[in-house]
Order: sequence, then C-alpha cells, then structure tokens
Amino acid sequence: MLPRRFSRTCMAHAADQKRHLRLAMEERLQHMNAQSRAAESRSLCRRLLPVIPPGATVCAYVPLPTEPDIRPLLKELILRGDAVFLPCSERGGLQFRRSEELATLLPGPLGILEPPHDAEELDPMQCTIALVPGRAFDHRGNRLGRGNGGFDMWIHHQRKTNPKTRMIGIAFDCQNVHEVPTETHDERMDIIATPRGILNVESNK
Repeated sequence: MLPRRFSRTCMAHAADQKRHLRLAMEERLQHMNAQSRAAESRSLCRRLLPVIPPGATVCAYVPLPTEPDIRPLLKELILRGDAVFLPCSERGGLQFRRSEELATLLPGPLGILEPPHDAEELDPMQCTIALVPGRAFDHRGNRLGRGNGGFDMWIHHQRKTNPKTRMIGIAFDCQNVHEVPTETHDERMDIIATPRGILNVESNK
C-alpha cells in the first residue's frame, strides 16, 4: 500500500493535470467551426449505428453545443425500435428515463434537455450500451469528464449492477489525446467512437 502522503500527492497532481487538460480541450473545441462540428457529427453517427445491435437498450445524452451532435443517431435508434434512455438530474445524481420522441424533452435544473420525470425509468439490467460524452479520451479508454463526477458515478453503479453494459466514449477527432490523467474514481470506456473510426479498447487490454 502506498503511504498516505504519497497517495495524496499523486491524486493532487492528477487533479491538477486534469484541470490543465480541460482548459486545453476547451480551447480546441472553441476553435472548431460549425461546418467541422456538423461534418464530424454526421460521420460519427454513421460509424456508430452499425455498432449498436437492433433491439438494444441504449443510454445516451443530449449533446451540449461543444459536444458531437448525436441527435440524428438517437432519432434513428428510436425509429428502428430501440429503447433510448436519457439522463435526468434527480436524487443527487443521474437517473435515466426513456425518450420516445426528442421533441418532448424539457429543460432540467441545469438547463439541459431531459425526458419528462414521469417517463419510464431505466432498468439497469436491460441496458446493453451507454453512449458517454467527455472532454478527452485516450487509446486505453481513459476518459476526462467535466469534473463533477456525475457520469463516473453512474457508470460505476451501472457496471456493478450489470457488468455486460458496454460503455462507448463519444468524441470529436480533436478530443483524442495521448494520455488522460486518472484518479481512482475514474471509469474507463470499452469503446471509443470518433469520426475517424471505432476503437475497441477491450481488444487492446
């Protein structure tokens, strides 16, 4: 076991590295123009659709302006009969509820569109795939989030309940980095999806 002082020093160093990487990624994303965002988002959606088997139960997210726009993919999944669940801010964390029509989403406490709170709640045992946003990813599946730990906490509990759920990190090409600094609570992805291709992290372990 590492000495407590050494362990705390390492965690503080990783947290500092994360802050710097978030700032760098924010700058990269701000330099992407609307045409590039749209083109990369379309390519990403095309690559992702064959990865998701028909009839899947998919947990996803409503993209923020600086995130890949996966809404066309979500609409396609709903049209073909897949069950799509999106996050709501409830009970001090993320709760996923079913969306059968994106037009019915409503602004939540954080201003992000969410399913109505009376929509069907996710049964964790039914979730086969989760599409996870992030600020940066590396080839080992490490993910840098926004710093609030919401998705990491949900992923941790989901994996304990249903280890078969495949976690897919969603990113623009510029969000691929050589190494993402990590702490003990960080959760790795099984797959990284970008406009250039699909990286199966599981096969690289």
